[in-house]
Amino acid sequence: MTVTTSPDQIRRLVHELYDAWSLHQPERIDAIFTDDAIYEDVAGGQIVRGKEAIKQLQRAAYAWAPDFRVAMKSLVIGDDTAATEWVSEGIQTGPVGDLPASGNSFQLRGVSILTFRDGKIAKVTDYYDMASFLRQLGDTN
Repeated sequence: MTVTTSPDQIRRLVHELYDAWSLHQPERIDAIFTDDAIYEDVAGGQIVRGKEAIKQLQRAAYAWAPDFRVAMKSLVIGDDTAATEWVSEGIQTGPVGDLPASGNSFQLRGVSILTFRDGKIAKVTDYYDMASFLRQLGDTN
């Protein structure tokens, strides 16, 4: 296997990704993802493909949590891969799926596994506790 993305590039790309989310700048996706990138939300059962779909995923999050932000807590870098621990937070002011706006704040801890190709992000897979997230939003089911 040929490594195509250096550790320094990976570190920069991961910081760019979290900045794009926290600063509400989905247009930054174009510069950091491959054209055929995949973003998988394991807990939510969602897989999106391509830069436009990833940007739409971001915009959807901002629609239900206009103050959405995410902070990276740790980063481990491997050959064309990285793992990050992160915390996202905000206030749910719009509906999320079938859940109406609650006005509740949330703090969600998670892990992302990232794969890189040719100096860009090729795949992100997010893992987090969906039950905890839904409880924070007031879902009692």
